Amino acid sequence: MLSMRIDGTLTSTSWEWAGDRWRSGSSWISPYDHPALETWSAQDSQRVVFQIRERAPGQLLHSPGTPRPVSARAYNEAVAEASAWERAHHLIEITPNGITMSTGAHCPAPVYLTADRSTLRGHWDVTCLRNTMQHQRLDPIEIARLLALTGHYSTRTAWQGISLLTERSSAWFHDGELRVRMPEPARHDEARELAPNARVLDGYERLLDAVLADHHYVPEQTAIELSGGMDSSNVAMSLAARHGPLLLSGALIQEGAAGEQQTRRREAMIHHAGFRDTVLRAADYLPMDPQHAPRVPLGPHEEIYIAGHSRLLATWKAEGVLWAAAGVGGDEMLSLPPEPHPLLAPADVPRWLTPSTFEALRDQESGIPPAPPISDSTLRALACGAPMYLRAGLWPLYPLADPAMWRFGQWLPFSWRRNKHLARVRLQRLGFDLEVTHPPLRENFHDVLHQALSRFGPITILRMLDTGSPLIEGQFVDADELAAVALRLEQQQPKEQDAMVTHVLRLHHALI
Repeated sequence: MLSMRIDGTLTSTSWEWAGDRWRSGSSWISPYDHPALETWSAQDSQRVVFQIRERAPGQLLHSPGTPRPVSARAYNEAVAEASAWERAHHLIEITPNGITMSTGAHCPAPVYLTADRSTLRGHWDVTCLRNTMQHQRLDPIEIARLLALTGHYSTRTAWQGISLLTERSSAWFHDGELRVRMPEPARHDEARELAPNARVLDGYERLLDAVLADHHYVPEQTAIELSGGMDSSNVAMSLAARHGPLLLSGALIQEGAAGEQQTRRREAMIHHAGFRDTVLRAADYLPMDPQHAPRVPLGPHEEIYIAGHSRLLATWKAEGVLWAAAGVGGDEMLSLPPEPHPLLAPADVPRWLTPSTFEALRDQESGIPPAPPISDSTLRALACGAPMYLRAGLWPLYPLADPAMWRFGQWLPFSWRRNKHLARVRLQRLGFDLEVTHPPLRENFHDVLHQALSRFGPITILRMLDTGSPLIEGQFVDADELAAVALRLEQQQPKEQDAMVTHVLRLHHALI
């Protein structure tokens, strides 16, 4: 939602709005420019506060401007009110005691922070901070997580010295020191027994509609990522009930029989909703294909299939779309209580991971904040996905990741959650057949990934080995084992774990 550079020795409260940012000397704060957001600022004789936040629907827009002078009492009241903003927001306060930055409980756009002795920097895209650092030392714990696919929502990033400001937390910068204060654990609820006359589907539909109504968006400028999965399908049907054919839809289509099934299922839903639809073949945007390599640096956490996904967003943006809705959070909303995960054994990780990488996994809980209002994996998905949307000029909408939806899911008896029974029954009530509600074939990107590995895997691995890699130099991965993977792929005799090498290659390109 913002980028910034603030001099920690700044003593003046004299800030002004200049072009696209607040400025004071060499310091500046630039809000992300989007109609979903608004800014607010105020100052008294010694303090100044800025807020970038998601707008409330139907309310007067706060336009950017020079901070409004107020009394000390009015300033305190305004900061307290701004801190209680229930939608996505970042709050920055500059006082004689330092710079404080805080974030809300539900923020689809992250902020990453880094500091040196005199300057605090922040950005929604971690790649925009790495080049400001004098030393680009990798964080061994986060690198191990990424390589072993055991990622967590955490303050840690791939680089030491860059931190994610996690939900409800705050950072304080003074005299060259950056400290982060974690929030209290959020309360979680348990499954409840339904009343005899409980109307679960009605409650689900009303709540999802209310969550959508609580966001500011323009239907004619909104698209839904309608893959055909239960989560995106339910979001799409609620948007259709609100706005009908005003919205666009789109998806990456799979290969083979699963892709044909996906096409039929989506066509049934698009006919029901009246959306204008855009489809792209996932096989036309294979991972590692140099023809579709992104033109901008990508963060270590961004998805493997970003080439096709980014192309879909660009197509929408060319048609005037400014908001993109998705079903992120639906898996966790209807999940059952997790079972304890045993510690990873050496046999559980690919052979190319070195003993030191495996050893780093023993500390993988480091930097994890207290229990959030929604699931750890949902928050991680929001943080990982945001840069792709913001680069495209779109603001993401994730209604199923709303804390109210999460709480509703926790209250549900297990029978309504298991195998996403609630989501399937809701589509069934709308009149969709069994192929829509219970598709017999799994629709995933496995075939696309195997195509990519077969065509581009060997040459990509060999190029990495030839040019060098921070992952090899840092002894995170074993070069000989990677060469063996390249040979197996070239001979079309891959082992089951060889598909995971894609994550090594993605991380390598994010770090060079």
